Amino acid sequence: MFNATHHMQNKTAEERKAIALKAHATRRRNKEESDRLRANAIIYRDGLYDNIRVLEENRDRLERMELLSKRAVELTNKTLLSEQEIVDSASKWKQATGVYFLVKGDKVVYVGQSVNVYSRIAQHQDKDFDRFAFVACDKGLLDNLESLYIHVLKPELNGNISDVRKHAPFTLDKVLQGVR
Repeated sequence: MFNATHHMQNKTAEERKAIALKAHATRRRNKEESDRLRANAIIYRDGLYDNIRVLEENRDRLERMELLSKRAVELTNKTLLSEQEIVDSASKWKQATGVYFLVKGDKVVYVGQSVNVYSRIAQHQDKDFDRFAFVACDKGLLDNLESLYIHVLKPELNGNISDVRKHAPFTLDKVLQGVR
């Protein structure tokens, strides 16, 4: 049987000191390795907790979307669009300047103009129409183009000057002068 005390007694002071330093260095390396492994285990564990949290959040979000989609189908017979589908189908917003037409059935009932067509149409609560259309044009051409359409279409909700003439920014003669 090996006796460590007897073994050390046969060594010189320098050898004993070297053995003790080597043992101390080994213990220090072992402790550092143990600490590193423990730290890695904590990082790994925390990473797993983070992954679990993300997965649970995704599951909850999907369950919520499924519930809301079912409700949307009950209400509209259509499923909800995803945010990405909405973003992908979105149009660029641009303020529309032009001449607009209020339509009832198959007739243009009013012609107007605006530098903000959508906002202006929303102000026509007093008029009876079920659809609208507009022709985009430069701000400087609004009066001419609106006058031309009013003279051609004679919409019933635009004001009358006489039995045969509708109120327009310019007379038909003035609009036609620019054509020549």
